[in-house]
Amino acid sequence: MNAHDPTDTESDPYPHTDIDRHLQSHARFARVAPSPEVIAAAQFLLQQPDAYLYRRRYLELIVDTTDSDGTPITVYTAAEKYLLTAYRKILRSDTGHPSQKESRTVDSSKGQSWA
Repeated sequence: MNAHDPTDTESDPYPHTDIDRHLQSHARFARVAPSPEVIAAAQFLLQQPDAYLYRRRYLELIVDTTDSDGTPITVYTAAEKYLLTAYRKILRSDTGHPSQKESRTVDSSKGQSWA
């Protein structure tokens, strides 16, 4: 393995320009899609009469921060946990047979969005 030559910019593993750093950091912190459970919970909660309250709380729990190198990061963990908890709480409070609660379908054609 050859040592890095500081005068040879093509062999430099560290980006020197702002755009190079941005492209590398953007690739590192790409958002992973939410789990199917989170998507199902969001779709269900959007169909509730008080959906605006769930949406408002979800948005409050999203955290925008920066990494040590200044890269912006958005953390959805608490917001996604909130959706799952609210969804499960509603299912537990519904009356009826437990198997009927789990087989409930959600019509997501209303066009509502969390963002």
